[in-house]
Amino acid sequence: MRRILSLAALSLLAVSASASAQRSSSMSSPSPEIGMDAGVLFGLSDGAGTTVDIPVQRIRMGFFVSPVLSIEPTFGLSSQSGGGLGTATVYDLGVGALYHFSPSRSANQFYIRPFIDIIGFSGGGNSDSQALFGVGGGLKIPLRDRISTRFEANFQHTDGADAIGLLAGLSFYTR
Repeated sequence: MRRILSLAALSLLAVSASASAQRSSSMSSPSPEIGMDAGVLFGLSDGAGTTVDIPVQRIRMGFFVSPVLSIEPTFGLSSQSGGGLGTATVYDLGVGALYHFSPSRSANQFYIRPFIDIIGFSGGGNSDSQALFGVGGGLKIPLRDRISTRFEANFQHTDGADAIGLLAGLSFYTR
């Protein structure tokens, strides 16, 4: 099951990257958006805690399919060791689709973002991965010509666990 989910996520990333490369010659779509986000995650299930990832929870790159729709692969990696407990590594590989309610990068842009992530864990002789589904909504606020801030609230669901996430990040446009 884990291999199938990993293969599905990698296939989505490859399709979005190749589709973006084919469209890169077209000037009607905005330039790619490269960004990074800090995040706070509040678990809603019994015994769930709060996770804070500052300064960077994940990196992302958005490829515009049209002036209002982009496909955005994401990647996050965290490794912890010490205290005689060994090493634990958590990775997050995902893809989302952002629909912007306005095509203008020079004005505030509200957006919605459905997404799917593959979350994996390795440590202490154990490893596991699972699919996470969610939807978020947020606002991009331009700071300069090719830089904007991005704020998002989202809801995430995985096997028996739900969470509310808050993201704050910076976006850089290539042109």
